[in-house]
Amino acid sequence: MSKKDKLLLTFLGFLVVVAFVGGLIWNNNKTFTTEKWVNYEGNSRQAIVKNFLDRTVIDGLPEEELIGYLGEPDSQKEEDLIYYLGTPRSLFGGRDGEEEYLIFTFADGKAVDVKKVTASALASE
Repeated sequence: MSKKDKLLLTFLGFLVVVAFVGGLIWNNNKTFTTEKWVNYEGNSRQAIVKNFLDRTVIDGLPEEELIGYLGEPDSQKEEDLIYYLGTPRSLFGGRDGEEEYLIFTFADGKAVDVKKVTASALASE
């Protein structure tokens, strides 16, 4: 094997390692934990809310259990618990659009609905 081939293989191996480590870091930033949710900064909840919703069965979830996952709501309205999500980011990292909120609706102490709404939609409800 020539020196050029060895160099190319070494470079490709390095790229694989960088891609693997980068993927681990990317996934870690998108993984929900109660600590990340409660101690959010800026838009950090936007990055982890999908992971939370994907892995948590919301329908029938008791209110106390939801508060155990997400902490106290940012606001409350009748049968709704409202959590601030931040402003969504565009493909290139800029802030794109209105601030968003996650609204959990309860009936008899159990979740019956969850939706993501913008600040203007929340104000009109």
